[in-house]
Amino acid sequence: MAILMEDLAQIAIESALNAGATFADVRIENTAMTTIELTDGVSRRATAARLKGAGIRAFIDGAWAFAQTTDLTPDGMRATGESVARLALATRSKVRDRFEIDGPTFTAKVHLNVRRPFHDVPMEEKMAFVKQIDSQAREYDPRIFNTRTVYGDTWTELYVANSLGTSVYMENALPRIISIPTAKEGGNRQRAFKSVGVRGGFEMMEKEDAQNIGTEAAKHAIDLLLSVAAKGGVYDVIMDPVLNGVMVHEAFGHACEADNWPAHTTVLEDKIGKTVGPDFLNISDDPTLPGLRGSFEYDWEGTKTQKRYLVKNGVLSEILHSIETASRLGMKPNGAARSQTFSHFPIPRMSNTFMERGDWGVEELFEDTKHGILLCKFNYGYTDPAKGQFMFQASHGFLIENGELGQMVRDVSLAGQILDVLSKIDAVGKDFELDAGTCGKNGQYVPDMTGGPHARVREIPVGGM
Repeated sequence: MAILMEDLAQIAIESALNAGATFADVRIENTAMTTIELTDGVSRRATAARLKGAGIRAFIDGAWAFAQTTDLTPDGMRATGESVARLALATRSKVRDRFEIDGPTFTAKVHLNVRRPFHDVPMEEKMAFVKQIDSQAREYDPRIFNTRTVYGDTWTELYVANSLGTSVYMENALPRIISIPTAKEGGNRQRAFKSVGVRGGFEMMEKEDAQNIGTEAAKHAIDLLLSVAAKGGVYDVIMDPVLNGVMVHEAFGHACEADNWPAHTTVLEDKIGKTVGPDFLNISDDPTLPGLRGSFEYDWEGTKTQKRYLVKNGVLSEILHSIETASRLGMKPNGAARSQTFSHFPIPRMSNTFMERGDWGVEELFEDTKHGILLCKFNYGYTDPAKGQFMFQASHGFLIENGELGQMVRDVSLAGQILDVLSKIDAVGKDFELDAGTCGKNGQYVPDMTGGPHARVREIPVGGM
């Protein structure tokens, strides 16, 4: 008879405690993944993989130790629990800040109901879907000379338990389709990127937005051929929902992750409870929203998730916690600890991060802007949470003259210091859109979503040619 995950976790926890740890937790994961990639209609990769194992942590007097194992037997879990506790004991003398781990406990079993589980969909059907999207892009216009299409799905079972009494089982299903066509006219080459990523079964890929993604991406690549290089200068900038979300996530959200506070690596270190923007500015991180790529009911430490109001009425009101950061800072954990897999240490991370809606209509925003620029989507960028500095290159933009959208532009970037930029936001739209992504931090990558409404920033430097 197979040993239950609950029993295996308790064997590891008890072994760690018996070896001297004061706190221990376990994550047991069973994940199945599929990846299909086509380039110009030719299959480059088609893989199915499984990831199964446990991550075990032990803690004493501020010292953590972490180990992973794929030996999901009583002997394997017992040995790993004992060894990780001994490692924590061996390193506690070198810890500078001593503290204890405490927090609420949770018991739950969360089953995710999907109509078409990934394992019930033949690989041939998934491949046909990817070929359909790739063909859409290739056949859209003769000027499309290169296409890349990537499909991926991940099904995860995760069990989390700790020595405080938490015992949580949960499931997750994440499909995503990506289309990256490149258009060429003479020496002018332009690449577009579009993706649909959600939470659910394969039925989510049968919806209209996923089924037409190749056409939409190709259209954007062709449109970019008509754009011109932007001229740098100071503009009133309207960010579209995608670029707004990127700024909120990268430049502000990472600075709200609570592991920055003990490390003194956030520009927001002394800003909790203080004004960081206008009183109509609200920024949230919400993993409880249904059907989104960044949603989950309990985090990777078994803490129940909740909506986090990072900025409320212009004031920094909440940050993103793990059990450790909440214990060290004397706050409550809020379900933000995540890890890429069982073999990674859970750390504070964002989920679905966005600026809340305002009260401006989008057309009203344009009409109220006399000399400005609308910046859209995202190519690349960088951010420094310790200084709050950032630079993002938009996919494209449109000049705004006397309230009307004009010439499409490219090679345009937005840069600044996040607290300065937030203070210059003077209008937030009523619209709302979220974009699927994958967030990297400390070598770990987790699924997320970012977005919000259109929003205007007054008089900010914009880089161009």
